[in-house]
Amino acid sequence: MKSYYFKFALVLIASAGLALTSCKKGTTAIDDSISAQDANAVTNVVHSTSDDAAAAAGQVSSYKSLGLGANWNTASSNLLIGATITDTSSTGIVISYDSVTPCNGIVRSGTITITNTGGIPWHQQNAELTITYNLTATEQISGYTYTLTGSHTVLNETGGLAWQVAAGLVPSTLTPTTTVTHRIQSSNMKITFPNGTQRTWTVDRTRSWNYSSAGSSSIVTVSVYSEHAGGVAEQGTNRFGDAFSNTFTSTVSANNNTCEKWRPYTGEWQHQVSTRTATVLFGTNITGTQVGTPTYCGSLGNYGYYIHYTNGYTTRTRFVSYW
Repeated sequence: MKSYYFKFALVLIASAGLALTSCKKGTTAIDDSISAQDANAVTNVVHSTSDDAAAAAGQVSSYKSLGLGANWNTASSNLLIGATITDTSSTGIVISYDSVTPCNGIVRSGTITITNTGGIPWHQQNAELTITYNLTATEQISGYTYTLTGSHTVLNETGGLAWQVAAGLVPSTLTPTTTVTHRIQSSNMKITFPNGTQRTWTVDRTRSWNYSSAGSSSIVTVSVYSEHAGGVAEQGTNRFGDAFSNTFTSTVSANNNTCEKWRPYTGEWQHQVSTRTATVLFGTNITGTQVGTPTYCGSLGNYGYYIHYTNGYTTRTRFVSYW
């Protein structure tokens, strides 16, 4: 089992800006790319850790899924990257990160603690996990470090184990269908940003894993959207004190296949800060042409997402490559 099965780097990055005009002199352009980069980094952390939590809960005997007994820890650890797992009956599952191993461009340290909220076995429909964060994450490219506290809930809307879908081990006794859907929500995600400010965000996003096969080929796709009114996935205040919201305008989907990393190949996103809005198109080449397909992996520097925004009175574009 390869660790990348659960790694989906849903990329939220966007940047935007409109001029604030002085009554007497010129303009000062506001570039929200830092705010957007923060959103991307934090979202990568939330996705990867939520996947880790679901993978662990789907293996441990105390959560009544596979019931691997003494061998569960080894089996679960093989699904994760840069992490070790401790099963404590009193406080839940603790996943500790090694502060060294990158996951989708993020190096994680600290812990998350997973508890089974309602006592329903994780592979059953409407089972729910609570993830409590005591985690620090550093983005490799920028060197920005973020500290996450607070908690998330992960609801298994369909039942089944997402890691089995990602591994192509479906249908199975625990995962009878080829699609598993999780809804991730939080009202108290606290983030300390690199400039020392601390903010609270709310989260409501849904992730769906689907396995399909045609002859000798197979495709595993993760689709991300929001069930919240208007498609709003996150909202709160950025590091500079500006209100923001992140909204899906179309479902963002990614594949692993031979890529060994989740790379969005389709979908669109809007990142709005105050009255400024940026549009992000996923799965593009460096010119902004959408070239992604479910089986296309692309190459570093030539495959990523395209940002279209206004900075001052000038409309600008920016291409960001996938890692």
